[in-house]
Amino acid sequence: MSLAAKLAPITLPDADGKPVRLGSLWADRPAVVVFLRHYG
Repeated sequence: MSLAAKLAPITLPDADGKPVRLGSLWADRPAVVVFLRHYG
């Protein structure tokens, strides 16, 4: 199973707090997902 297939069902909040399924981000086009760590 590819990494994209493993990540696709995960749901995370978007910038407005609404849930977004990661797979929907790259369903129609390529996507870059960036996680930023907050250091307080």
